[in-house]
Amino acid sequence: MGSSALIHFSARDPHFALRYDGVMSDYFFSSRPAFPWSVYPLGLPALAGLAALLVLFTVWTYLGHPQATRRRVLTVLGLRLAALAVALLTAVRPSLGVNENPKQPAVLLVGVDLTESMTVKDEVGGQARIDAVRKALAKCQPVLDDLLAEQNVNVVLYKFGPTDFNEATSRYDPAAPADGKQSDYGTYLNRTFERWLSEPRVRGHIVIGDGADNGGPYKPEDEARRWGRRGVPVHTVLVGQQQNETNAKDIAVTSVECTPSPAFIKNDVLVTARVSAHGFVGAAVTARVSYNDGTRDHVETKDFTLEREKDNKLDLTIKAPDARGEIKVKVEVGVLKGDAIVPLPGELSPLNNWSETYLTVNKEGVRVLIVDQLRPEETALRDALRGQKGFDVYEVFRQTDLTPTETEKALLNLESQAYDVVIIGNVSAEHIRRAAPEFLPKLTELVAKKGIGVMFLGGEYAFQGNFGALLPVRGEAVVDWLDPAGNPRVFFPAVPTSRGLEKMFRVTGKPGEAPKPGESEAAWDRMNNPRTGMLLNGYNRLAVPKGGIFTVFAWAPRLIDLGPDRYAVEPNDPKQCAAGTPFDAAVHAPLLVGSERGARGAGRWLAFGAFDTYLWRSLGLPKTREGLAMHERFWRQCVLWLAYQDEEETQVYARPQFRQLKVTNEQTVRVGMKLPNGEDDPNAQLTVRILPLPPGAQEPKPEDERKAAAQTVLSDKDGRKVLFRPTTPGEYFVSVTAPAMKDGKPETEADPDSPGKTRPKVHRGTAKFIAIPDVSDEMLRVSADPDFMTRLAVPTGGKALRLEDLPGFLKELKAEAPPDLGKKPRYYPDWHRNRSKGFLPLWLVVFTALLGAEWGLRRLWGMM
Repeated sequence: MGSSALIHFSARDPHFALRYDGVMSDYFFSSRPAFPWSVYPLGLPALAGLAALLVLFTVWTYLGHPQATRRRVLTVLGLRLAALAVALLTAVRPSLGVNENPKQPAVLLVGVDLTESMTVKDEVGGQARIDAVRKALAKCQPVLDDLLAEQNVNVVLYKFGPTDFNEATSRYDPAAPADGKQSDYGTYLNRTFERWLSEPRVRGHIVIGDGADNGGPYKPEDEARRWGRRGVPVHTVLVGQQQNETNAKDIAVTSVECTPSPAFIKNDVLVTARVSAHGFVGAAVTARVSYNDGTRDHVETKDFTLEREKDNKLDLTIKAPDARGEIKVKVEVGVLKGDAIVPLPGELSPLNNWSETYLTVNKEGVRVLIVDQLRPEETALRDALRGQKGFDVYEVFRQTDLTPTETEKALLNLESQAYDVVIIGNVSAEHIRRAAPEFLPKLTELVAKKGIGVMFLGGEYAFQGNFGALLPVRGEAVVDWLDPAGNPRVFFPAVPTSRGLEKMFRVTGKPGEAPKPGESEAAWDRMNNPRTGMLLNGYNRLAVPKGGIFTVFAWAPRLIDLGPDRYAVEPNDPKQCAAGTPFDAAVHAPLLVGSERGARGAGRWLAFGAFDTYLWRSLGLPKTREGLAMHERFWRQCVLWLAYQDEEETQVYARPQFRQLKVTNEQTVRVGMKLPNGEDDPNAQLTVRILPLPPGAQEPKPEDERKAAAQTVLSDKDGRKVLFRPTTPGEYFVSVTAPAMKDGKPETEADPDSPGKTRPKVHRGTAKFIAIPDVSDEMLRVSADPDFMTRLAVPTGGKALRLEDLPGFLKELKAEAPPDLGKKPRYYPDWHRNRSKGFLPLWLVVFTALLGAEWGLRRLWGMM
């Protein structure tokens, strides 16, 4: 087709335009006369007449002068007329104008399917689909280069496939293998739409693939229409041949999720399984969810109909276990045969009919059972716990040997309860057995397997009888000195050790606040002052076996026998009984003893020889409530420590982003150490190890954990994290440790593996997650789907093409004029003072030079 030209002239707007079809500019002459010469229609003719008169006047001026010669007159006249011409041009302001349509940057998006189905060899010459795509793109590269050079169109090529498509990292590489396990067109269209939403100049979006979409969170047709609504057509390029569908049939549990997670004990948990049903749409199946809490399996079974080929959502509701921790949840789908779930007849693989994940179970507060006599100590203890939100306190009183009531029987039935802590007061083992024969054996089992905490209190009947493994120390007779009326003659301070000051005897202003130096010591020294404090009337003597791994949290002075009815308390010097004084077995009596850390998973225990801590409540009354606050805080901290809910045990944490993920996918584990104020410590020395967990094991062996390589800890705006890709299916264990520090120095603790030796003390947090096999359903349906590709393209105004059509289509796209983005005129010269770029000053210099030369010559030649 030949080109044509168009010429335009307007007397009202005196310029003419010359435009050539196919050229992106308009050329025109323009003038902008100054007032009054701009007045239409007389302005310009008047200016022309005035110019003619000025020329005649100039000529007449020089012709009659006596010094004028022909050469002088022509020279001076030429200069004067040139200056006049400059003045007239300044009044008219003529310019050559150019209307430009600038080549503003634009984008052309291309997405290439790089999944396993693209390896099918059904393209021309028996080549694989992806190989044909690579050759087609190489053939089109010159056209793509021309788009960039001539029209400033930047071509962005993506690869897509699985649901983890990331716009920033999923760029197409011709050398990358087609190994994606899922063709997720919807996620690709969604993520790229969000990325380019603010870009006003997207020339089009080309999607290259076989159309064998197998699902994801976004519906591809809907996402394609979003592109169409913003004026960007989606063009699809089909690769591969339409084939008869494969006969492969399979049911696969693709994921399991628990909601909420974490969950509270015995609360409802919704377990959602995502199930694919290739070749089994409409099949009736049975789903069973189970978990194991260490004692028994819990099962919920429900029948379903698989209505879709992909992403069937099966919901089952279970009760969370009655013990906190990380619980493995398993979902099986198939046919119920006897007590087993078996695959449906004809399934391709029975290995993917089940899947597992982890559920974190937390306590919703602390459940405490007190078994005691009705006495002032028990009443004060109950009031201290019930006054704090989050403590759920139950009492069983055994004043006599009467048969327990039905309520008491229910409370003593540990099978039906979910206690965190059991406190046994002034009652003997035999007394408890007569009320509930199974109580002590069951409590022993729960302490060992579920981590229930146990505390024994002092009293005249306390510690008597055989408590077995529940009580690792031996309680003996009460230590006191009473007058004939039963009143105490001597009093005993409760002296906390440094470890006790960190735990049960810790005194701070508010929960979560860091203790002020010396604050706890000063408070307990006031409590133990013989003149103004509130000391104990007596205590039960505790015999601690030698060689045991125990911690003494508090001690009391010994009662020294001086003869008939004469005793003394030693030491009795307040300085020797200052809070924080270390326990010395040679001169002190253990008062509060416990297990700092039992066997893995076992509960903590405390033995407390005191029986009248209610006396502490009177300190400071009536002026202050210091004694009340110290008494309540002491008992609450004891219970929280026994329930593994004290602050130290929760300050190091590991939180996996996914409790179940596919092999080779990236896991993000958030890690950190909490300060007393609840904030993360950015300077904590964290050591993170992630290692496979042996089948059936709850934790790896300590030596295996130590040998595992430490992971790199990264930081971002949300805190600290570790990135990890599991390489094999199975369970993985995360261990996070940080050295325990005191006064800026590392702490040590007794080494249970080497009696008599110590080891560095560490804070530790753990977590688990499961990596499942990346079983692909990509090859279950490999036929190219032209109908799907048409449904993506046509509603958006795009074209549904075959791969061989791609080069011609790109040439047509190149030939199309880009959108008219608005023309911008440019003037040569530009008379606007802000855009003249030095022209106007130069124009003034020319005018001045002409006039100056004319004046100088006339003076030189005597023509003034």
